[in-house]
Parts: sequence; structure tokens; C-alpha cells
Amino acid sequence: MKIVVAVRCYNEEKHIERFLRCYSFADKIIVSDGGSTDSSLDILSKLSDRTEVIHFNQQETVQGVTWNPDAPHMNFVLDAAYRENPDWVIFDDMDDVPNFSLQANARRLLETCDKDQINAFRLYMWGDTEYFPYMNRDFDPLYRSIWAWRPSLNVRADETVRHGTLINLSSDYCEVELPNCLLHKSWNPETITAKMYRYNKLGLLMDHPLDFAGTPQKLPDWAVE
Repeated sequence: MKIVVAVRCYNEEKHIERFLRCYSFADKIIVSDGGSTDSSLDILSKLSDRTEVIHFNQQETVQGVTWNPDAPHMNFVLDAAYRENPDWVIFDDMDDVPNFSLQANARRLLETCDKDQINAFRLYMWGDTEYFPYMNRDFDPLYRSIWAWRPSLNVRADETVRHGTLINLSSDYCEVELPNCLLHKSWNPETITAKMYRYNKLGLLMDHPLDFAGTPQKLPDWAVE
């Protein structure tokens, strides 16, 4: 069984080593760099031969903020993953990783899934020690999200939508059970102001998570890397 992970990178020096460590169960990780100006490429150049770095050259600058358009960048790295002829593709962001339990069980879960897609709970974290239970409605099964799929689904990003949205998803999928989950470290009290500024300048309107994501609570003991 061949597992290929696809991930985008743009100035992700804080997350790269964590991401690659947490996905060490994969056979290959394809990192698409969109023109990083921090030390991301230096870090990637020193990592294992299981990691392939490709380069996405499309950038836009909006109100002084430069970014890689979401959907084209997502499809660029997904196409590279599909060319590897994997049994399973995992697409994730650099700040989102499987917890320790999911890392340990990932290959077994993929081997035994008789569907074309696997969905998992994603814990939207607030810093390193809290998360927002409201974001998955206290682990309502309907609030699992796609994690892995077979290439035959041809999951892609919708290029008619400015913010990255996956299409061609299946309504028939395997479900990853707790304590297996994903840890999404996109929101941090120290960086949220800068993130909101960047997103809003790009026209990807974003409110403060404390205004829409509910009240943060302490992470469960099993929500560790």
C-alpha cells in the first residue's frame, strides 16, 4: 500500500518539521513551495528523501499582501500526488497534523477501509493547549471532514471559488473514530491579529475565532502529537 501526502508551503518554517514528523507513516510527502521567503526551503533541503519539493510559481499581490491563489496551488500539488500512482492520497495544511493515535493507526485504518474516502475529526486549536468544541459540535459525527481518499475519486479544488474548497467528495466513506483525530493549529492568540489582517486584505473575510468558534476548552489528554 502506497500513501502519498500532498501539502502546500509558503513561509511555513515553524510548522515543517512537525508536519513531516507527524506524517512519517507515509511513503512519500510532496511539498509544493509557493515562493517562500523565510527559511522553509533551507529546512526542506535537509530532510529525508521521502520528501519531494516542487515549486508553484503563481502568485498574486492584493493590497500589499502576496499569496498563492488557493485552488490552483491545491490542484498543482494534488496532480503531483496523483502522478505517483498511490493507493491513498492525503491532503493537509502545514499547520494541521494527525495526533499520536492517528499516526500509530493510520496504515491499518487505510488498509482496512473498504470505501474510497476517510473522514476524521479535526480539532481547531487555540494556541497549544485549548480547542474549540463548537467547531465539530462536540464530536457530532456529521462534523468529521475529509482526510484521505483513493485517487479514483479525483478530488480537486474548485477553481471558481477564491478560498480553497475540495470537490468530488464521496457521501460514502469510512469514519475515523476517536481518539484518532487531526490537530489544526491555525489559530493562535499570538498570531491571530496578523492572520486576520492578511486574510481580510486578500478578500478572504475572517472574523476573530472567539467571535464565531465558541468557547475554547482544554484539550483532551489524547489530543497530543
